[in-house]
Amino acid sequence: MMSVLPISRRAFLKGMGATTAATILPRFAWAKEPTFGQDFLWGVATSAPESESRANRGRSNWDVFIDNIGGSADGTNNVRNTEFDSRYLDEFKLLQASGVKAFRFSFAWSRVQPESPGAPNMRGLDHYDRMIDAMLEHGLEPVPTLFHWDIPLWAGDFLDRDISRRMGDYAEIMARLVGDRAKTWLLFNEPGIIPIFGYGQGIFAPGYRSRRYLGAALHHVNLAHGRALTAVRANTSSGTRVSSAFNIMPFEAPSGSAEDVAAARFMDVLWNEAVPAPAYGRGYPSLVLPLVEPYIQNGDMEAIAVKPDFFGLNFYSRSFVKADPDSPVGIALVEPPAELERTDELPYDPDTYTKVLLKAHKDYDAPDIIATEFGFPVAEEAPKDGWVNDPLRIKYMQGYIRAAHDAYQQGVKLKGMFYWSSTDNWEWVLGLRKHFGLIHIDQPSLKRIPKRSLEYYAKCIRLNGPA
Repeated sequence: MMSVLPISRRAFLKGMGATTAATILPRFAWAKEPTFGQDFLWGVATSAPESESRANRGRSNWDVFIDNIGGSADGTNNVRNTEFDSRYLDEFKLLQASGVKAFRFSFAWSRVQPESPGAPNMRGLDHYDRMIDAMLEHGLEPVPTLFHWDIPLWAGDFLDRDISRRMGDYAEIMARLVGDRAKTWLLFNEPGIIPIFGYGQGIFAPGYRSRRYLGAALHHVNLAHGRALTAVRANTSSGTRVSSAFNIMPFEAPSGSAEDVAAARFMDVLWNEAVPAPAYGRGYPSLVLPLVEPYIQNGDMEAIAVKPDFFGLNFYSRSFVKADPDSPVGIALVEPPAELERTDELPYDPDTYTKVLLKAHKDYDAPDIIATEFGFPVAEEAPKDGWVNDPLRIKYMQGYIRAAHDAYQQGVKLKGMFYWSSTDNWEWVLGLRKHFGLIHIDQPSLKRIPKRSLEYYAKCIRLNGPA
């Protein structure tokens, strides 16, 4: 099943002592002229279901899914992850020393409302309250993601339209808790992936494989997204920016056959437009409308059209496909062109990154854009002398930051970039074997060890542009 559809950038395919600042920062001089805007937000990202342990929270859909399939590809599960919930200070110290300005993270819904709707679990609220205070104490602007795919079991799934009401209640709880400290919010991480992988292709939780279920889940994801965004806006102060992190991944058919091109075009629209277009008030694209029409009720499209305050854009690479009538989404993967360099999983594709940023600028009426994720899994050397050497990641980071700057110079209103991820994480169905992080997680001690790519990112931050 894994080879039928390209997994999202991560699924395809979270210390140091007092000398940290001295070893990272003094090497680099300030540039005379910043290359991005003055308030450009340099950050890193992580998520609760990939980094927090299962301790002190309720059971989630991903707990059930990964346990039912016997663990990830490497045999690991999400019981421990990187124990970010108890070890986050180790990361914050390293990030502060490197000059990182913002930290994107997610709340675990199952930690906030572990067993039932209604009043939240105060232990869960206290956890996030303390964690956000710690970010601020370490000079990190908190950028919360409300929902990064993990649903408490009591809340059901996206086949039930009532989940949008439950999501709205949850959003109100979290906005009231941290609305005075978080000025940039992401409601959903990659909302379009949820129906495609979880309900259409069956390779993510909850594991359904049905075109009909895909359509129902897609509409209910959009409805939940609209209601959650409305709830956050209603419970935060003016000036708060709210959007979601939309994964943009162009699809191409190398064969050029009419059948393959049509399949790639459908998948491109389903993946890249079926959530942001309705959110921006443009309705469902015509190619997608037949999937969702049976589930649309009066008032739904108005509730969905919340017009986000900026465009959150996750980008990793293009996908290359052919038609596959046996797939619920109608495609199968093919090998990328041989001339494209590969990371540990995906093509390295900086030219497409520039094009994707320019297209979002054009298609959504020149919004502010925050690059909410970019990142690279690479093979790495073992830690030595307190560091991990990862020159390939540095090369790829440099290419994508330059590509983003090219788009910026062409008029894209790029307001920030977030590297995925802060540390090596549990990467869903791939487990712990793919390393994206700027910080290595030693197994089994879970000690945080910085990589040379973190040092490189510190240089970009100080220069305010590609180094």
